[in-house]
Amino acid sequence: MPLSDDNDLHLIHAYLDGELDVMAALAVERKIAAEPDLRKLADEIADLKTVLAEKFPPEPLPPRLRSRIEATFALETRRRMPNWAKIAASILVVAALSSTLTSIALRRTAPQEIVVAELFDGHLRSLMAAQPTDVASSDQHTVKPWFNGRITQSPRVVDLAAQGFELVGGRVDVVGKTPSSTLVYRRREHVISLTEISGRDQLDVPFDWRTENGFNMIRWSYRERSYVAISDLNVNELETFAKVFRGSAD
Repeated sequence: MPLSDDNDLHLIHAYLDGELDVMAALAVERKIAAEPDLRKLADEIADLKTVLAEKFPPEPLPPRLRSRIEATFALETRRRMPNWAKIAASILVVAALSSTLTSIALRRTAPQEIVVAELFDGHLRSLMAAQPTDVASSDQHTVKPWFNGRITQSPRVVDLAAQGFELVGGRVDVVGKTPSSTLVYRRREHVISLTEISGRDQLDVPFDWRTENGFNMIRWSYRERSYVAISDLNVNELETFAKVFRGSAD
């Protein structure tokens, strides 16, 4: 995606200043890494910040000036405490508004990238956990009802053991602040996370794949639902998994 408008510049500054939350920062970081123009711009801004910090370090206030400011501030605080309280409240509102505007700008520039980043993070967290599932079972009739009451729509759970993909359980991942179902399959020693997305966070794509940090991802849409499969399994076998899962619905 080429450098589009001031949103990219705004987000890069917010990212370099540490003003973004974790997920927003991750999405911007991925975008910078994927686009040479943004990467060059981010490097130039970072270099400029370094030079400015070196040439114009913050200077301490002279002791007499500091004392006068502190004395004046204390006097005004005693006299006009209600107004200072209002100012403090205004600062909080401005900070909240700034954070909200940053989030809106990020969603406007790359809404699906945030969803993808959350799914990658969910898969990585599951690999670092004691087990990659919240419910461990190879029985689809055990896994499917486990999701009742935990998500708004029960997922399709398919037994693919005959095709070489063993169902090992499921878990709930949060995608765009919405709890979503993730089925976990295993192919030899490789774990596959298959997340089903419906509603406003749906990734409306016919069939698409990508590779990132040693993990492969395949995503597709079917009957108003989207599916995202992530694994370190090679892309050919992951594509086979996606096709047999899709075929089981026909």
